[in-house]
Amino acid sequence: MSKQLIWGRAALTAFMGAVLLWSPISAGVMAEAPLSINSNSYKAFHDTYDEQDPDRKFLRALDTRFYNVELDIMVDSGHSTYSGPQYPDYLQGQIKLYVKHDAAAQPNTRNLYQYFEEVVAQIERNGGSVHGDGQSIVINLDMKTANNPDYAQIARSLQAILEHYDALMTSGNVGDAGSFTEHAITVCLSGSEGLKSAYFDYISGTTGKLLAFKDEVYSLTDGRRGNPADYFPNDADIYHRFYAIHWKHIESGFDLLTPGNWSQDEEERLEEMLRMATDKGYTLRFYSLNGNEGAWHYKFPNGDGDAAQRWTQFAYMNHKLGTRHFVSTDSYEAITKVFDRFLVPLRDYNHRVEKAGGTQSGTDVSVSLTSDNRVVEVHKAEGLLNNNLWYSVGSIQDDGYIQWLTNKRIDPNGSSKNGIQPHSDVTEVNGQHIVVQVNQTDGTGSGLWANIGRLEADSTMTWMTNERIAIGGQHTEGSWPHVAIDGDRIVLVYLNGGKLQYQAGLINPDNYQIAWQHTGSILDQRAERPDVAFQNDQLVVAYQNNGRLNYTLGTWNEDGSITWGTTGDMQGQNGNDPTVAFVGNDKVIELHTSENTGLIWYNIGEIRGNAIEWVHNYIWDSGSSSKPSVDYQASSNTLIDLHKAGTNDALWYNSGKIHMP
Repeated sequence: MSKQLIWGRAALTAFMGAVLLWSPISAGVMAEAPLSINSNSYKAFHDTYDEQDPDRKFLRALDTRFYNVELDIMVDSGHSTYSGPQYPDYLQGQIKLYVKHDAAAQPNTRNLYQYFEEVVAQIERNGGSVHGDGQSIVINLDMKTANNPDYAQIARSLQAILEHYDALMTSGNVGDAGSFTEHAITVCLSGSEGLKSAYFDYISGTTGKLLAFKDEVYSLTDGRRGNPADYFPNDADIYHRFYAIHWKHIESGFDLLTPGNWSQDEEERLEEMLRMATDKGYTLRFYSLNGNEGAWHYKFPNGDGDAAQRWTQFAYMNHKLGTRHFVSTDSYEAITKVFDRFLVPLRDYNHRVEKAGGTQSGTDVSVSLTSDNRVVEVHKAEGLLNNNLWYSVGSIQDDGYIQWLTNKRIDPNGSSKNGIQPHSDVTEVNGQHIVVQVNQTDGTGSGLWANIGRLEADSTMTWMTNERIAIGGQHTEGSWPHVAIDGDRIVLVYLNGGKLQYQAGLINPDNYQIAWQHTGSILDQRAERPDVAFQNDQLVVAYQNNGRLNYTLGTWNEDGSITWGTTGDMQGQNGNDPTVAFVGNDKVIELHTSENTGLIWYNIGEIRGNAIEWVHNYIWDSGSSSKPSVDYQASSNTLIDLHKAGTNDALWYNSGKIHMP
């Protein structure tokens, strides 16, 4: 592990240990419990207007709980003023401010004051804040330079609007950095530096009470700085309270449309930048983080999938730090869909699987979690001719980093075992952590085998039993065996002749053997690479069928038999190597690798009656990968995925949590 990663873990641990975290938006914010993230608080809407239908986007932004909106403003070529009864009295004689992006001699669009009227109307309806929760909405005003504006005139016109709503406006007194006081509306001046200077000069020469504040921009053309501290050389003053930052300053390659994997280094760079900005009194708005909408040169190669991974990680990082910064997008419908139903996996750590003396490689990795926050993984050794079976045990640290403690051969009775297509699960019975590992025999056979062991307190495994899987005296033949355990109940799914089969039985914790009691076909379904999840009496089998991702639901009956019910697809998606785990009483997460890119995608499903409603379908790991395995431990809200790298046999993990709305 690099020194940089070690420093990042130590810094985050120390920072999270602080009792009180300060935010430039809301002082005294405490980091919330992991299950109560208000993700909407961090989303910002880029270009919040539609010139063809001026109200649509802006009202949609208010309706879908955006807390940061942007309006581009300009004047007409004649510098017209408000005159006549059709305009508010407080604006009579002031220069007209239009909301429009592209230069035009006569903008012929709505006036800025009309947007403020809509915001204020919603604040009044919602009891004093735009979304009824006491949080301020930030309105970014991006001044365009078309038509040779007189910035002093614009400053006076803008102040007339802001003073009309003085009681609702965030304010501060010139020369007093501690006087910043947040209210329902916070205005940030962006774009032209001419307006920023003219507004400050105007206020300094008149009331001295600022009702708008300025940002500084790190744009696409600004160089990416190696040290995040270099972005914030000074503490915030009373006027300079914001930064607008192009996403390339977080993620290397984004400006060249080659962002690649969302790495641990970039995760820690984001954390460091959010933390430093907060410490210095600034609020950040990252912009140009787009999926399928917006300008082509601001889009991720994998569209909303890539973007959603960054959106959710951005919200999660703010949550962990107790800060409130913003991420801006043109993909506002997609980001709203994600954030409104924030049942998503949130990554804490991404790293190589380690062992004493180096890093771990292998194939067909499988992962299980224990109730005491340990990770058990099994895999086949790398190489076509090396079928040794190995296991590792690790301990999950508070920041999500896994400290791997054990790496050994699977060796019941001291005899090291071989096999192919290994899989495992762990359960707790009578105070013991029991691991069952299944595999197909190596060589030319198709027999299925099980190794059964006890996980010890020192994170070693005592393997007790190596047995041929059989039922009724008949050996079980097949391929791709996967197992799921709930208490002492165990279900095996596998393939035979290309069709889904199952066996169900009970684990005897006294002799470490399995009594298989029931077997049969799973609805005569043809399948490839099945996986199974089992919780309470519910079962979900995920598998491929001609490249299409499918699932089948099952119910464990009192006599130990299984009734198989609904079969369906996952919204018509294709993918490879599906893996599935329960993340709630009626919720599951499914991971798979893309058939085209090799990236790991996730689906969140909610069991509704006799079918699964699939809620989200976005990228979980944006690095090239294969054969993921996922498990979830509800008692600690811990999610772990292990997988092989897409280009070699290196084993990697992601650790994280699930937010339950």
